[in-house]
Amino acid sequence: MAQPQAQKQRSYERVFTTSPRGQYAVDKKQQNVKEKEFIIMRWNLLFLVFDFIIIPLPLWIDIFCPIFAAIYGLFVGWLGAFLLTVCALRSLQANFLMKRVVDETWEDKIPRNTEEERRLADNLQHLVMMCGYKEPMEVICQSIDSLAAQTAAHRLIVVIGLEEGTPDVAEKAARLKERYARSFKRFHVTKHPKQWAGGREIRGKCSNANYTMRAAVTRLEEYGDLDLSCTTATSCDTDSIFAPRYFENLGYQFLTSPEAKEVVWQAPLYYNHFLNERPFYVRAIGIMRAAYMLGFLIPFNINTMSIFSFSLDLCIKGEFFHAHYQMDDIIYTLTCMQALQKRVEILMIPMPVISGPTSGTSQSEEFSEWFRQSERWTIGACEVFHYFVVKRRRYNCSAALSYGTWFVIYYGFILCSLTLTGLAGFINYALIYAKHDTMGQMTGQLPLDDAANTGVMIAGFSSLAWTYLVFLIFFYLDREGCKLIYHLKMKPQGAEDISFCQNLKDWILMWPSLVMYSMVSYWAILKVAVYGKKVCGHDPSSKEGLKAGQGMTSERSSLLLTPPSFFLFSH
Repeated sequence: MAQPQAQKQRSYERVFTTSPRGQYAVDKKQQNVKEKEFIIMRWNLLFLVFDFIIIPLPLWIDIFCPIFAAIYGLFVGWLGAFLLTVCALRSLQANFLMKRVVDETWEDKIPRNTEEERRLADNLQHLVMMCGYKEPMEVICQSIDSLAAQTAAHRLIVVIGLEEGTPDVAEKAARLKERYARSFKRFHVTKHPKQWAGGREIRGKCSNANYTMRAAVTRLEEYGDLDLSCTTATSCDTDSIFAPRYFENLGYQFLTSPEAKEVVWQAPLYYNHFLNERPFYVRAIGIMRAAYMLGFLIPFNINTMSIFSFSLDLCIKGEFFHAHYQMDDIIYTLTCMQALQKRVEILMIPMPVISGPTSGTSQSEEFSEWFRQSERWTIGACEVFHYFVVKRRRYNCSAALSYGTWFVIYYGFILCSLTLTGLAGFINYALIYAKHDTMGQMTGQLPLDDAANTGVMIAGFSSLAWTYLVFLIFFYLDREGCKLIYHLKMKPQGAEDISFCQNLKDWILMWPSLVMYSMVSYWAILKVAVYGKKVCGHDPSSKEGLKAGQGMTSERSSLLLTPPSFFLFSH
């Protein structure tokens, strides 16, 4: 059943863009759902293999075969060290590229040799969708200011998608339109009605993006500006700060890439939004996520995250966003795979983008928010894995096999199992002497002798030491990312600086922080296995901590009140 058309708005509500109309008001994904759909198996249950077999294996297999437990523990430890090393090398390569091109211009590199190339260059436009709910206006405005400071701001069509339940939604929309109406080619605000895509719609960015993008395309069609040959689209959050030439580089890549309508673009994300004021576990995970973006997600085409760009043509072919899921970035990758019948290549925009870390206004809120969002990320990944397996027949066979392999390696092994399996191995060998007298009597198997046990411990701690060397590279990448951010004036000089002692403390606590994150992932896999779709909601990240962080010094407070010229770039 097609979604209902919105009623004609009263005069005070006309700050909102018209709702999706015509063919874009019909969500085929909702129509294809059967009323009494029978699900044979929830495929996310396969992730329980990590919880009950892979992670605790060193603890219980040692009873029956001590030598296998030793080999398994060492294999996992060194495999993890190897994968992290690959991640670090890939990240260093990406960082080198960004430093090399940071001051280059791209508008002058767009080809204009033929009549068609001149037409595309002259009519190039970027649709930017920013979805929000209860975020503070100060945080939203800082993000939009970074769009207004773009060198290609005159090409931007910015659409802010607010939820219907946003407090004072009409007042916020009016304030935004008053401030930014003349900053872009076009500026609109939409209001996403609750369950617009049907009863199974999950509130959050995915459903909001589905509505907002359809409304934006409707408007482009009404204006006569819907030219898919020269229109890109970008999905971002309300805490996104873009490098000034992001869209200039995106336009250049879009008009010069031979497969521009079959790829997606991802910029390196840095979580240095007052990250230096966050607890050690928040900073550690923020640094880790930035490195994993550069080292895993982009080069191995796993999925986009939070802030990404694509051709509007591909968005329409993939039927926009799936409103029944919470992870808009991962699910978008899969819907594009269905539309193209192959793996979707992820190309890097060599421009840093700042995204807000998890945050709170007190230590308890910091931990609560960190735990809640870490849990949501894992539940979302499990949910998307079920979708991937159910739709496996819609993918090219080789594409499905390769993508599924990397998905499980990244979300199952690297994020959940790697540190916990190592921890299980350390616990096992910490108990070696306690088991020495009883194991032989119970199973007839004797534990490893002292020499073998010492060798295993040395090899195990060597892999941990190697891992800590890789962590040093991650911290180096964070510092280099801050240098790029300062150079591009995305943040005031020194705003994200941190002392040597705090860096040392956070580096030492990096592994314990990853253990904490993996424990949350472990719990989340169990939770979604027991409760299923009931826990697949999208609780939006709190941004109040970012607002509080901005207000900690008079210099930062001034950022909230300054116009877009704060970024010192004209357009």
